[in-house]
Amino acid sequence: MYKVKAKSTFNIISQSALSSDEWKVLGILYQPIIGVLSFSLYHTFYHLLNTKNYQSETFTHQFLLDVLNVKIDDLKEAREKLEAINLLNTFVQGEHTVYQLKSPLSPRGFIQDTILGQFLLTEMGKKLYDQVTNLFKVEKIELTGYTEVTKNFDDVFNFIDSNHFYDSDVYLGKKSNLGARIKDQINYEAFVEKLPDRVKKPILMSRQTVDTIQKLVFVYQFSLDEIADIYIKTVSPNGDIDLGNLSFKAQTYYQDKKKVLPVVSETKQLNGKESSINYLKTVSPMQIVEKYAKDDYQLMYTDTVMSLIERNQVEIGIINALLLHILKFKDGHLPHITYLEKVLETWLKKGIRTTEDAYHEVLDKSSYENKTVSYTAKTKTKAKNPEWVDAYLDELNAEFEDK
Repeated sequence: MYKVKAKSTFNIISQSALSSDEWKVLGILYQPIIGVLSFSLYHTFYHLLNTKNYQSETFTHQFLLDVLNVKIDDLKEAREKLEAINLLNTFVQGEHTVYQLKSPLSPRGFIQDTILGQFLLTEMGKKLYDQVTNLFKVEKIELTGYTEVTKNFDDVFNFIDSNHFYDSDVYLGKKSNLGARIKDQINYEAFVEKLPDRVKKPILMSRQTVDTIQKLVFVYQFSLDEIADIYIKTVSPNGDIDLGNLSFKAQTYYQDKKKVLPVVSETKQLNGKESSINYLKTVSPMQIVEKYAKDDYQLMYTDTVMSLIERNQVEIGIINALLLHILKFKDGHLPHITYLEKVLETWLKKGIRTTEDAYHEVLDKSSYENKTVSYTAKTKTKAKNPEWVDAYLDELNAEFEDK
């Protein structure tokens, strides 16, 4: 059993900054459930982060006890409440702990959550619950009788080819694009047919909903029945769906089952380089993490990989090549998403746009590093183009095919 010691060390990681609305959710909705000390612990963890990379320096738990002015048993209880409500993940290796802060649900996601919403109601009582949830309600504007006359982009502007313009500068704000491009993983009409009539709402056909479900199926390799079951358990009684909550439920389902991921079947036999490139295009990133990441950190890396896919609109093969390359040269450790996106940004600056480009970039990078090692050792032997990428992919393919 994990037990905190005052002299043991820890550091904190997170994905991004919290908005004022998210802090409001934490203070008004979460705090009545977790209590003042757990809220204070989350608040302290957050403000120990370096806002440049959302990682903290290393501290001792004694430092934390002194800052919060609590005893070690109280700290343990506060931490466990944050873990239980999915605001914190805890990872231990020897005498060192890594705390991963999780963002809260949206107000709608929290209130409509089967467990959290009901638990808050039980804790507060109906009168206070209504008073608190009213703080997050917005007035619905009735537009019946109105005709929408909003112009589309191409109604107003003429598009001029910019010769593949790419702006590599980093700006404030969270990325919210459609993420990595993948092929459809399931027959979406068949998915909709498996849902009860009560949840068959127009939101099911929105591009964002379809895209999210296809990505979840790809990343976690869910069957049609599994993703339908997860959707049914997440959707509210009136058919509304919080996609962030759906992603969380999918991740929880995957982590609980920790199942073996099947490899996407090939339509033809391929050899050598062509086979490796095709495999990079079709393998789930989670298979690469399961095979080559350190066991103690695999569940933590699940969040990082999913965020990387959602936040960057590139071919999935590029994501896979990036993961394979970094896990290889970081000895099974996957750095913070800020680091991964910096490497990806460098690749894009170099003109890498396809899986083929990424495959050759990894080979060329490895070849350069091999040559550097050879030079340092004062040997005149020129390193050949490395074969570890193909070997890794062959090994990965064979392992999951056997299972």
